[in-house]
Amino acid sequence: MNDSQELNEGVAHVLEELASDSYNEGFLEGAREMLLSEMGVHVSHYVNIEPTFVCSFSQARDALSQWRAYGDYAIEFDSEIMDIALFQCIYDEGGKRREIESMVSSALYGVAAECIDNEGAFGPESVQYLETLVRVASTIKNQSFNEEKEVRCLVDVLLPSDLLKFREKSGVLIPYVVEKIPFEAIKAIHIGPMRNQELAFTAMKAFVSSLRYRRVSELGNIDHKIDVVMSNIPYRAL
Repeated sequence: MNDSQELNEGVAHVLEELASDSYNEGFLEGAREMLLSEMGVHVSHYVNIEPTFVCSFSQARDALSQWRAYGDYAIEFDSEIMDIALFQCIYDEGGKRREIESMVSSALYGVAAECIDNEGAFGPESVQYLETLVRVASTIKNQSFNEEKEVRCLVDVLLPSDLLKFREKSGVLIPYVVEKIPFEAIKAIHIGPMRNQELAFTAMKAFVSSLRYRRVSELGNIDHKIDVVMSNIPYRAL
């Protein structure tokens, strides 16, 4: 992940729930001990051997904080056409608690049931429950960032892998992987608050029109329209 502190916060919430007194049934004790002992090992494995790569999207269509942080243009996608798994980030404490309680309860009872069926042995289903808890932890974010309304695509890559690519930033190599999104998933191009916004809007409309013309020439008549949308936030120059 691009911010290990976020994952650490999520893991801390999961471990706290696992260690709570909410699950006192005796047959859950073995499952609880297994999940508590393996959670840290599993996270370390994911960071070093099977890291999670993150692509972040926002459901905030026109938020000044997002424009300031990420630039003047934004692409809006249709999530139903993107064909990738998306996970909603959780910011509010109540939402975190409910999601983690639900997932921890499911994991404890699932692991305990498998252990009983296998005469005390943990199997592949227990590992899947453990992976689910790590996945939940990766969607937990600090409440201070709730304006982002972040949605994440999370991709695990077992190293070494030829899927891994690298780019340079500030003298450091940044690993990444490529996920393809269909062109048809693009719904709109949003233009943020900027100087000469109307000129940028006119130019983008022309660019989108030329794209459509080329695709119609190549593919024939297509039922796919890309809108161009201007931000309603006023631009203030100093």
